[in-house]
Amino acid sequence: MKGTEARTPQAAGWTTRRYIWLLVAFVVVHGVLAVILPVSGDEAYYWDCSRHPDWATYDQPPLMMLAPIPFRAVLGETRVAVRGPAILASFLIGVFLLPLVQRLGGGPREAAWAYLLLHATPLFLFGSFYASTDVGMMAGYIGATWAAVAIAQGEERAWWGFGVAVALGFLAKFPAVLVLPVLVPVLLRRDLRAHLRTPVPYLAGMLSAGLTAPVWVWGARHDWVNLAFQLQQRHDRGAFTLVHLLAFIVFSVLLVSPPLFAAMASAWWKAWRRRDAAWNVVLVGAAVPFVFFGWVALREDAAPHWGAPGMVLGAAVLALLVPRPRRLVAWGAGFGVALSVAAVALVVFATTALDVSWPVVGRARGAVADALAAAVANDEIVAEVERRLAPGEMMASESYTDVHLYAFLSGGRIPTRLARVHGGIHGLASLYWYRPEELRGKDFLFVTERDGLGDGLRQAFAVVSEEAPLVIQHNGRTVRRVHFLRCRDLRSPEGVFTRLPAGTS
Repeated sequence: MKGTEARTPQAAGWTTRRYIWLLVAFVVVHGVLAVILPVSGDEAYYWDCSRHPDWATYDQPPLMMLAPIPFRAVLGETRVAVRGPAILASFLIGVFLLPLVQRLGGGPREAAWAYLLLHATPLFLFGSFYASTDVGMMAGYIGATWAAVAIAQGEERAWWGFGVAVALGFLAKFPAVLVLPVLVPVLLRRDLRAHLRTPVPYLAGMLSAGLTAPVWVWGARHDWVNLAFQLQQRHDRGAFTLVHLLAFIVFSVLLVSPPLFAAMASAWWKAWRRRDAAWNVVLVGAAVPFVFFGWVALREDAAPHWGAPGMVLGAAVLALLVPRPRRLVAWGAGFGVALSVAAVALVVFATTALDVSWPVVGRARGAVADALAAAVANDEIVAEVERRLAPGEMMASESYTDVHLYAFLSGGRIPTRLARVHGGIHGLASLYWYRPEELRGKDFLFVTERDGLGDGLRQAFAVVSEEAPLVIQHNGRTVRRVHFLRCRDLRSPEGVFTRLPAGTS
């Protein structure tokens, strides 16, 4: 292949061993960042789910919810334990990149270049240690693409790897199934369609389906509410609009960095002109997440990080076709690193950042202020909750992020429960952890930053009384106001604290 034949690991000074040491070095970097940066509410949600293991959860498959368990057993209730599965998944992405680029004519140098490029993007740098379902899904997605490239090059046994990788990606996050179109370039080849006349693809498919059984077991036990959530409830489909699509494109480009995104797109187009089945597998895998979620964005909001698997494959294509830094790529890497450093500084110095007059207006300015304020004084709030909790009381909140974050920050000492009194469709896993009889008659200290929730609570409790709030001030102005409501004798836990029927085991 043009531009790749003359490259050898020895000529470039790269070996497989050196590449593995690069991955290990980034594990250390990810570990340091995991220690420095505070855990978010969503990360604490996954941590709390790992304390209540089940076949799956209401809103997510089980893999990344169960993965913290061995890390917690070794490292305790720490930030690194919560983020350990993400660090491992990002390491595996690096491991899968090497054989993938080797099958396309590259070597350890191109794999290293791709991995370094990825870390120049804020999306991958933060995703490499941030506890999420996305990074686990990405590892499965890249592994499945590698297997599909092997299939395109005649390796029939690679069907097994493809099936396992798709299943594990699915068990991390459902959109892993978007990798299935990478088989299209394979099946367009007559010689490769001969695989379909053997039992291997079908047995691999059966194995893949069998590995996803936990999702179906949980669904069968709970009236398939997990599937209903994914297919209906989590999507707010509105009228056709270009606003969400524009936002999806703009923020996807920013999270990669505009110059790097442009370089990846250019490399993608050059590779597409090769008309090679193995290359087309990677190119389809890179394009599908952006195309699919771009289509979704025509009617609803689409998060920019949903295209991340395509970005990883785009970096591999760029590294193969642009083996040395060029001006556009160098500028893109510099922009991405600068953005990442700024983001880390904002989180670490959130209190100081509250004093800055940000050059944004309207909703954007309010969103920046709210995000910074949410990172301030969480430990102070936890200390106040522990001080106010009476013997036998539990803490409750309508915010699933607060419920799990305060439990984590207290080292698991605070018994917390989610009270769904303000709508919301995400983070409802805990409503399937406790039976009504375990909750009825209990007393709670309700903690919230919202006003006007007392009426909803009075429908569930015998007595509700509001106490003096905790006011968090910074330089003479209020940045957070936390309300405390003392709730006595829970009469009606159903629908508010639990969705399990009485007597459920």
